[in-house]
Amino acid sequence: MCVKAIKYVYQINLSNKNRLLGVWLWGLLLLLGSGWGLSAAQSKFVVVIDAGHGGKDPGAVRNGLKEKDITLSVALKLGEMIKANHPKVKVLYTRDKDVFVGLQARSDFANRHKASLFISVHVNSASPSARGTETYVLGLNKQASNLAVAMRENEVMLLEDDYKTTYRGFNPKSTESYIMFDLMQDAYINSSIEFANLVERQYSRLGKPSRGVRQAALWVLSQSAMPSVLTEIGFISNNSDQSYLKSPEGHREIARALSKAFSQYYKRQTATPKESNRSEESKSEGSADSTDTDDSMADSSEPTEPKEPHHEATRVEQPNSTSPEGRSYRIQFMALSKAIDTKDKRFAKLGKPIRRIKDGERYLYTCGDTESLAEARKLRKQIAKQYKDCFIVEYRSGKRIGRVQ
Repeated sequence: MCVKAIKYVYQINLSNKNRLLGVWLWGLLLLLGSGWGLSAAQSKFVVVIDAGHGGKDPGAVRNGLKEKDITLSVALKLGEMIKANHPKVKVLYTRDKDVFVGLQARSDFANRHKASLFISVHVNSASPSARGTETYVLGLNKQASNLAVAMRENEVMLLEDDYKTTYRGFNPKSTESYIMFDLMQDAYINSSIEFANLVERQYSRLGKPSRGVRQAALWVLSQSAMPSVLTEIGFISNNSDQSYLKSPEGHREIARALSKAFSQYYKRQTATPKESNRSEESKSEGSADSTDTDDSMADSSEPTEPKEPHHEATRVEQPNSTSPEGRSYRIQFMALSKAIDTKDKRFAKLGKPIRRIKDGERYLYTCGDTESLAEARKLRKQIAKQYKDCFIVEYRSGKRIGRVQ
C-alpha cells in the first residue's frame, strides 16, 4: 500500500508551488509505511554505519586531510568493535571503501535492510576557533549555524546525476526548501535523541568539548525510517581537532566512544521487562528515561559541556487519577527543548488530553491518564502509529515512577 502511494507521489507533475508539499508527503508516507526498528518480529538488531562522503566527494579538506578518509576509518573501526562486543548484532556499512554514495541511496540502503539504528559519521568545518563534537537528529532549527551544517551536508546531492529528479525538486542551497522540514515529524525522535545524548556523553569523557545534541534539516536523516543520528566528530578547520583527527589513535578513541554509546543504547533496547524495571528503580524519580535531552537542541554556537539532567519535573497540568494508591499511567511520546501548546493542532489526532512537563531545560509531552495498565497498553499502540517509540510511564500521586514495559 505504502509503496504504491510513494510511486503515486513520484508520478505527480508538481508545480513549483506544490513541489515542497510533494517532498513532505513522500517522507511522511515513508514513515507511516515503514514500521521498522527493533520489534518482536525482528529477531536481529541491525545497525547501519554510514561513513560520510566518499569517492568524488572528499567532504571537508584541510592541509591534505580529507573528511572522506577520516569518516571511513572511524566507521570501519566502529563496526569491528560492535561486532566484537555484540556478536548477535548485524553490522552493515553504506560504504566500506572509497566510493561515492548518494544521500538518498544511503537512506534507501538502511531502509531496505530494516535497520534498527542508523549512525552517520562526519567531520565538521567552520571558523578556526570552532572545535569539539556535536551530534544531530532530524528537525528544523532556524539558528544560522545549524542551518549552515544542514546546507553543507545536503549539498552533496548536487554531485549526483539527475539529482533534481532523485530529490524531487529540493534545492539544498535555498532556505525556502527547508520549510518542508518544519512540517515533517520524526516518528523516532525520542530514540534518536536518546542515542545522540549517549554519544555526546562518551565524547565528553574523552575530554573533548561537546557542543551538544542539535537539530538540523539533514536529508539523510529525514529519509531513514529508524532512529538516526549524524555525528560530527571534530572540526577539521581547527588546529587542535585537526591533529586529533589525522591520528590513528584519535580514530580509535572516537570509534571506541561511539561503540560504548551503542552498547548502552543496545542494552536498553533489548532489555527484558524485568531488566528494564530494575534499571528504572535505580534511576532518580522524575528522570526522563529514554527521552533525556540534556542540552539537546542547544542554541549556543560555543562549545559547551553536557549538562546533567534536572530531576525535579514540574507538572504543567495536574493528573486525573482517582486510584486509591494514586497510581496512573500516561504515554510519553515526545521530548523537546521548546514548549509547544498542549492544544496545538499537531496533537489533535491523538484524541486524548496532552500534558507538558518541564524537566530542567526540556519539555516532556504525555498523552492520556488511566488507572488501568491494560488500557495504557492499548493507548500506547494507538499513539505508536504516529510516534513509534512512545512508551508507558507510571505515576503515583502525581510523581513520576518510571517507564513500564
